Amino acid sequence: MAMTLRNLDFTSRLPTIPSVLPIFNLSAPDFEERKPTIARLAEHLKLGALRTVELDHARIMASERGDIHFFLASGGLWARDATVGQAAPNELRKWDGLVDTQVDGHRMALTPDAAKRVLGRADKLLRDLGLVGNEVASQTLQLDQVAQLDAKGREIDHGAGQATVKYQYGVEGLPIRGAGAKTLLFAEPGAGSGDETGSEAESEAESEAGSEAGISGIFHAWRPISGAGKLAMTSLEEALGIGLLADPELEQYSIAGHRIQVSRLELVYLALPVFMRQTHLFPMFQVEGVVSEGPKGIRFHFGRFHHAATPRAYADAGAFASYLTANPDGISPRPQRPVIK
Repeated sequence: MAMTLRNLDFTSRLPTIPSVLPIFNLSAPDFEERKPTIARLAEHLKLGALRTVELDHARIMASERGDIHFFLASGGLWARDATVGQAAPNELRKWDGLVDTQVDGHRMALTPDAAKRVLGRADKLLRDLGLVGNEVASQTLQLDQVAQLDAKGREIDHGAGQATVKYQYGVEGLPIRGAGAKTLLFAEPGAGSGDETGSEAESEAESEAGSEAGISGIFHAWRPISGAGKLAMTSLEEALGIGLLADPELEQYSIAGHRIQVSRLELVYLALPVFMRQTHLFPMFQVEGVVSEGPKGIRFHFGRFHHAATPRAYADAGAFASYLTANPDGISPRPQRPVIK
């Protein structure tokens, strides 16, 4: 028997479910469409002559200096200069504008001016590549946190490593989550400046604006939106009954006497990984929580996505796909399983 809301402890604010949401049509650029971008990437990273390898999921163009992956199912891209860190003795990098915030987690950061220069180079490269979309919702910069320890595990040095510029996406005021909705650019101090096309004045301006950092790689996972339809939604409780309340694993732990605490319940859109085919961007609940310790001492955190719209609503919207009837994380509603005691 499926769970009810009484079986769950919600510590997060419950989302509001509109009566209608858009369901978006997605397109996957083919290799011919991506050719100019791939050529520009190879030029920027100075990869030289490339050889092509065909795999089931991707076409890979590689040289001694690095490679570019074109993902067939989505048109996604991954490119890198594999030589960029060879001159460094370890993971530590010398960044202009590096500051120690003394805050745990992301202790090392760049000053606002230094971060702005790196973000500016990332934006310029994305514009040159034609990869900037209207759905970009945020742009952040994060430094790898690096510590050097002695044989006894005591810190003898700390600093920053590679920088990652992260772009995330959103539509209709809702965030888009999942492995297929992000663009990452990797930066190194003084690396990947490449791209010597353009005027001398432009080169000088670029040098003054961000000579201390260059983009050394990119991972672009985003399928362009090509249209939209209307998707009828149900009440919150009915929407939760489609997936979360029918979650077979959580249901069995509930039967066994465990308490299930939900610390996050967010209505989002979900984008699947670049190696999977996806023609519709659809609403999901992003769920996180804790299963409390029970008779056998089992306690664990969980996180997953669950559907927020019914298969009938998708059919009425003219949207048909396997991932619209089964949860993408492989958790199907209520299979026959032994009760956990």
